[in-house]
Amino acid sequence: MLVQGFYFLFFGGLATAVFVTEMAVAMVPRAFSVSLCGASLLALLIGAWRLHRVKSLGVEWTRSVRCLLIASVLLVYLFPFLWAWRQVPQNPYFCCHGLAFLAMLMLTMMALSVTSAALERALGRKGLTWQMVLCLVSTVVVQLAPFSRLAYLLIVGALHGEDTVMWLQVGVAHLHPFWVTLSLLPFTLALSLAWTAKDIALDLLVGDKP
Repeated sequence: MLVQGFYFLFFGGLATAVFVTEMAVAMVPRAFSVSLCGASLLALLIGAWRLHRVKSLGVEWTRSVRCLLIASVLLVYLFPFLWAWRQVPQNPYFCCHGLAFLAMLMLTMMALSVTSAALERALGRKGLTWQMVLCLVSTVVVQLAPFSRLAYLLIVGALHGEDTVMWLQVGVAHLHPFWVTLSLLPFTLALSLAWTAKDIALDLLVGDKP
């Protein structure tokens, strides 16, 4: 279950980041982006559920996996609001919930990094701890802090009847490629941790076989 869970989380997280970015910033998203994004979110949820069923790795593991599962459920719940925000960008209710989805995606990646490091520590290792700390710090500094300011501006714009999706697209279009790449660093670190955790779980599985 560990190997399958991390496989689902890695590929689900990768696909979610791609299709959510397209839905949020593309002028005209492809028609199948919504269904593919929904499928990738479902993969995240399945992966979190698979990990949640593993109960033998200690208290830290159990708590971190529970947080990851809750974050994945909230992500799936908020996804329809992201789609609705694209359709009615002037609606403050959809805008707030769409922004909550984007924030929850960042928090889910943080929970994924904590869970990946918790697996290694449960097995008596500590090599991923520094990478987890780097992922958490970079998410707060590079993603959540600027996003909080952006979310405030978009909500104010929605309250005044502005096209907030267009604002978001214009803002991203004027970003320097360096800042765009830097903003993706936390996602890269989180997915790298998940892939490494998958390798650790696979080594554990192979080691258990005669």
